[in-house]
Amino acid sequence: MIKSIHGYSILPMHIWLLTHSEELKKANGTGQLICKHLPDHCSLIVWQRNEPSKVLANLPQESTLVIYPTALSLEKNATLSVSIEAVDHVIILDGTWQQARKMYNRTPYLHNYATYEITGQVSRYVRRKNQQKSGLCTAETAIYLLQKQRLTDQVALLKSAFEAFNTVV
Repeated sequence: MIKSIHGYSILPMHIWLLTHSEELKKANGTGQLICKHLPDHCSLIVWQRNEPSKVLANLPQESTLVIYPTALSLEKNATLSVSIEAVDHVIILDGTWQQARKMYNRTPYLHNYATYEITGQVSRYVRRKNQQKSGLCTAETAIYLLQKQRLTDQVALLKSAFEAFNTVV
């Protein structure tokens, strides 16, 4: 079923990329890969410190998750009652871990949403130096989320695009 929020058409699970402006300048960023190959499942919003996104600030709290290390956000949001399999909206902080931490800490409305930490996964991303083994890139994060939602066609499409992107050096 297609829904609409502030003019954005969304399918069962919508990925909202809150993207740091520096990430848009990088040829090895994977967030734009998601937007290109899954335009009905993904919207990119450039993070601005002084101008919060009205779309993201108004997503329903009960069906929205922010992908962010739980241990870093529990002080601000201790309720994790939303299941990843049942969410309608996922906000991915698209940037380096340092940028993501800054974005989360400087964006108060993100603290209203439950956070979800992806654990037990090993990144296969090779195009960026200093990539943490346990820190998935944005495309790998989206693939993980789509798998949890059993969106197999979208998983196959994004996996294929990521594998081709990841081999080009």
